[in-house]
Amino acid sequence: MNMFSKGLIAALVMGSCSLAAHAADTTITINGKVTAAACTVDNSGAYTVTMPDVTAATLNPANSSGDWKTFDVTLSNCPVGTSSVKATFDGTADGADAAKYANATGAGYATNVSVQVQNRSGTVADKGKNSTMTVNVDGSKKATFDLQARPYSTTGNTTVGDINTVVLMNFVYN
Repeated sequence: MNMFSKGLIAALVMGSCSLAAHAADTTITINGKVTAAACTVDNSGAYTVTMPDVTAATLNPANSSGDWKTFDVTLSNCPVGTSSVKATFDGTADGADAAKYANATGAGYATNVSVQVQNRSGTVADKGKNSTMTVNVDGSKKATFDLQARPYSTTGNTTVGDINTVVLMNFVYN
């Protein structure tokens, strides 16, 4: 190899080293969050609420309703540091009143009836799709959502049949 070739190779090697030495700075941002741990949903997270029977005649007028059935959804074993639980309600909204839940459809199901769900304490309000409710965790590490449900007819003219709907509660722990 001649002297010129050796010098050219040395210049190329030195040039590539200096490029690596002058690379741009890099910033790495690492984020995270400490969250409250989950509580245990009692009843394995499955509740069945049977409302009292109501006659079609009772639900014949518009904006009529049956009797309330009270129930609690309880979360227990909430870990230290969890002070409250926020529930967001979900389900199929009734076409006549979005604050209520639609009854199942098909053979054997009542028509022109929905299910109204409300909290029982504090400022009572419908707990329809996308509504929220927050309760505190008590000294025994429990969070209790005190609720009530009843059949409701916004339009009236309810027909005889079964009432069935599904309401989901999604929890966020604070």
